[in-house]
Amino acid sequence: MKNTKKYKKTPIKSAIFRVFTTLILIFTALLYLMIAVLIYLQYSGEISMIYTEGATHFLLSIVLGVFILGWFFAYSLYIGIIKPVYDTFSIIVESVDELVNQEHIDRDQVIYLNEFVKNSLEQLNKSSLTQKMNITLNTESYIKKLSELIKQNEELTDSKQELSLIVNQLEEQKDLLELEKAKTNSIIDSLPNGLLVVSKDGNIFLVNQEVEKLLNINQNDLLGKFIYNILPEIQYDQIESNDKVNNVNSFNYVSKDKKKNITIETTHRYIRLNNDILGSVYILRDTTKEMETDRAQKEFISLASHQLRTPITSIKWNSESILSNKNIDLDIKASVNDIYQEGVRMEKLVNSLLHLSRIDLGKIEFNIKDIQLNIYIQDLLKTLKSEINAKNLSIEQDIVLSDTIQNDPVYLDIIITNILNNAIRYNNINGIIKIKVEKITGQEKILLAISDTGIGIPLSQQTQIFSRLFRADNAKSLQPDGNGLGLYVVKKLVESMQGNIWFDSKKNQGTTFFIELPIVIKL
Repeated sequence: MKNTKKYKKTPIKSAIFRVFTTLILIFTALLYLMIAVLIYLQYSGEISMIYTEGATHFLLSIVLGVFILGWFFAYSLYIGIIKPVYDTFSIIVESVDELVNQEHIDRDQVIYLNEFVKNSLEQLNKSSLTQKMNITLNTESYIKKLSELIKQNEELTDSKQELSLIVNQLEEQKDLLELEKAKTNSIIDSLPNGLLVVSKDGNIFLVNQEVEKLLNINQNDLLGKFIYNILPEIQYDQIESNDKVNNVNSFNYVSKDKKKNITIETTHRYIRLNNDILGSVYILRDTTKEMETDRAQKEFISLASHQLRTPITSIKWNSESILSNKNIDLDIKASVNDIYQEGVRMEKLVNSLLHLSRIDLGKIEFNIKDIQLNIYIQDLLKTLKSEINAKNLSIEQDIVLSDTIQNDPVYLDIIITNILNNAIRYNNINGIIKIKVEKITGQEKILLAISDTGIGIPLSQQTQIFSRLFRADNAKSLQPDGNGLGLYVVKKLVESMQGNIWFDSKKNQGTTFFIELPIVIKL
């Protein structure tokens, strides 16, 4: 806090001048009075009665000499002692006044002032009328030094003000950070799913309250631990620059106290800064009831599909029998033909549902056989000949693979036929379908590409094309009777064969599907 106490300066200079002037006036008045008395006595003749004329002149000379010496002594006393003393004490008073009014009193300044006073007093004790110059020089040197110190003190005061401003700003920033931290913690704890954040080496440094409930573990028992020790099912490995990690994973979790036995789904994302991976974020969700419901639905679909195959087969067989009779009326024949076509459509739907249920329930069993792809694809095209001819489509084949592959012919039929069906259904009249098969260089894999010149897939819907029951808007407009299961089943089957599928499409320009499969699939 700034010292506001004021010190009144002592009027040394005026007091010294008043005393000195008074003494000089008295001394001068006495001398003039003595001279006047002597002159009067001399001219009155009364002094001749005491002194001779020569003695009188001598006395006057002595008085005059005393006068001159007195003036010289008084002036020398003022210049040699009184003025240096005044200068010294004036500097001391002014310096002390400056120091007292400074916000910061530098200890070095006080020490310097103390030494200066001591030295000045020592010089005054030894002072003669010829040492005034040394005191004056010391005074000037001290004034210069003191000015520098005062300037430095002012700079320190300015620095303190700037530092105080910075501290205030930091305090404000700290308050803002505390507020943001409180907001963030509130948001994190309000999440309906568990949040678990780990560093690059897998050390857990942030969890929310939902994780405690989900895992039945206290936050303090999670923080600072490694995720692979808490949840070994996640199979957390040291993160590398290439992040080929499944984003979604499910596993069964049993707590240590055996009170929790649930299915947890984890969604994984990396924490990135520029090109560096700093850690990972895991979202944990209890999917136990959801999985039970989903499994019940899948089992129902599987059962229903099996049960529906028999009546649908009967409908088709009886329809074919009636249509083979040449004596029936045309109206009846048309109606039976509609029944037959609906039976075919229902059969395709039931087969799709049956395949879907087997995939979802994990009941796919591959029956591996040697397949010559060029012959195999030719046979598939023959079954689709009527649909191809209906749109007058051209088929261009480039099958350079001569070796056989080992795969399940039934499930491979489902994959290729679904892609070919789409290429036919969504192609333009007089369009082109290209089929290319080749072995991938340096790998025991093949690449099958099927392209068309049809309506393509809108860019905004391409990310959903392999979703269950999804159909693009332009596809629904062209063919309203689709079920949206074909590509979902294809993708699941390809992945079950340890393969991969993707596509390249432009609206109104066509689509190319790429299927990568191992030459020999493993059971």
